[in-house]
Amino acid sequence: MNPLLRRRPVALLTAAAATCALATACGSSDSGTPKSDSTIATQKQDAALNAKLPADIRKAGVIKVGTEAQYPPFESLADDNKTIVGLDPDLAAAVGQVLGVKLEYTNIAFDGLLPALDSGRFDMIQAAVTDTKVREKQYDFVDYFMTGQAIVVKKGNPDKIAGVSDLCGRPVAVLKGSTQLKMLEGFNDKECASDAIKVTALPTDKDALLQLQTGRADATFTQDAVGAYNVKNIGGGNQFEIANSEALLPTPVGIAFTKADTQLRDAISAAITEVIKSGAYDEILAKYSLSGGAVEAPSVNGAVD
Repeated sequence: MNPLLRRRPVALLTAAAATCALATACGSSDSGTPKSDSTIATQKQDAALNAKLPADIRKAGVIKVGTEAQYPPFESLADDNKTIVGLDPDLAAAVGQVLGVKLEYTNIAFDGLLPALDSGRFDMIQAAVTDTKVREKQYDFVDYFMTGQAIVVKKGNPDKIAGVSDLCGRPVAVLKGSTQLKMLEGFNDKECASDAIKVTALPTDKDALLQLQTGRADATFTQDAVGAYNVKNIGGGNQFEIANSEALLPTPVGIAFTKADTQLRDAISAAITEVIKSGAYDEILAKYSLSGGAVEAPSVNGAVD
């Protein structure tokens, strides 16, 4: 267990909103997207931390952030289908207040985020990205959350799936370019070597859930916090459930930077530390019922695999 983990991630986290993202309509007229209005206290600007930002960012007053806004409760589109809301935008707003700059989000496909960082389109990537040792060979991470993995199945778990071994030979949907995809590929090399999981990788987590909903997949494999949110909120909680009783393979979630951008990396890490100290970090996690993944302090390159 990562020593920074304050409380063990659990499989059945809750969230207050409901979502109508899939083919079957929700039982409420409320779209249920996490609200953009925030009750989080305004953070005090720290002039010393502002001075630690790269000169071009201080001059522009903006940090360009790449994200993929189809991954609630971390980030999703509000009812206006334009505003990006969720845990990550709330945390970014608080960090920006500490640093005295604006964090400006752009929504693109998940598998395009790291290439866009490489090209200089973005200064950093914040999209519930799992920090792994493989990714750390090319990028630096500031880790700010811990999450396990969830096997999401249809309500009632008709195939009696309980763990990784029960996925062998079955069709499983997953987010393209995700760590969860790499994990499934790893299972096919080990636990399921004699009867491989039939993996389908899709552009969004919503697409993966649609595969499950329509019977083209027996399960999806996703971050525990995201799986729990979807289980509770899609279809009034009557469509899906999490098959595994304990979150699998806890991993850190982090903000990604190029290896050359250590100055921005360290400024962001210091700002998150201040947001944690102020109590706003705990307020933000509580707002999205994600307190189980809280860390005592951010870490740089804290991958566990």
